[in-house]
Amino acid sequence: MKIKDIVLLILRLLIGGMFVTTAIMKLLTIDEFEAYIYSFGIFNFLLSTVVARLVIMAEMLLGICLMAKLLYKYAWWLTMLMLVGFTLFLIYVAIFRNDTNCHCFGDIIQVDPAHSIIKNVVTMILMFFIRKEEDYQFKGKKWAIAAACLVSFVVPFCVFPMDAVYNKFVSPVEEINEQAFTTLLSDSTMADFDIHEGNYVVAVYASGCKYCKMSAKRMSMMMDQHDLDPDRFQILIWGDSVHIKSFMEETNCSQYRWYHISPYKAIDMVYGQFPTFILTHDGQVTKGMDYRGIDESILLEHISK
Repeated sequence: MKIKDIVLLILRLLIGGMFVTTAIMKLLTIDEFEAYIYSFGIFNFLLSTVVARLVIMAEMLLGICLMAKLLYKYAWWLTMLMLVGFTLFLIYVAIFRNDTNCHCFGDIIQVDPAHSIIKNVVTMILMFFIRKEEDYQFKGKKWAIAAACLVSFVVPFCVFPMDAVYNKFVSPVEEINEQAFTTLLSDSTMADFDIHEGNYVVAVYASGCKYCKMSAKRMSMMMDQHDLDPDRFQILIWGDSVHIKSFMEETNCSQYRWYHISPYKAIDMVYGQFPTFILTHDGQVTKGMDYRGIDESILLEHISK
């Protein structure tokens, strides 16, 4: 094999491998990637979860096709179109938003839009060096293409299922210790925690819980997107003051009413499941939902009544 062929092989494997790697990184932090897409206000949250997985599927499939030289010409052109599309999108983000992370590498490696634009431009330049590569011809090629398509679909949609699909098989309903909740409402130290009239969503968080942080960000975005009454979403949180302050700032929840409770009361009330969302009507518990269970339709239906 000539040196030129070796260089082109390495270059093709690096570019294809980068796409597969970015897809995997997005999958490993899929909740943050979904929330990022949702933050643009183009899609509702359900569609945002679908779009997130379609992007990951495309990256994974194109990366595999480039590395394995399957349907190479199609893969090359689609990769270039994707890079151009991502670059135009990142230019918009860099101009009109103040994002510190564009989630090109998920939430594992923080890359701002400007640096990601440079990465894309360099990748597009390198792509021209491998544009004349041809498909590998081998027995069972059709099966290899089918396998690449299947893997690219199954991993993001089945191994990392959307909450809407996950909840079809696993109940999102959480048990609530209603007696402990009623006792908390009557506690004189919680006099400001008044949810006796109307519908409320009460979140029970642990300040050091990463799933609590992710769900708090999601809830805050949903409330903002639909301009819902912030008083209808209230927070019960346990932890020290430093962690609670950091939690509120990091999740953009400072505008919501929050109340510090002891970990013993919180654990007793939700049986140690954090986060838990308690839906109430006139002070009475109507439903308890876990992190995967709360969604826009439930939120709108409950708070809008």
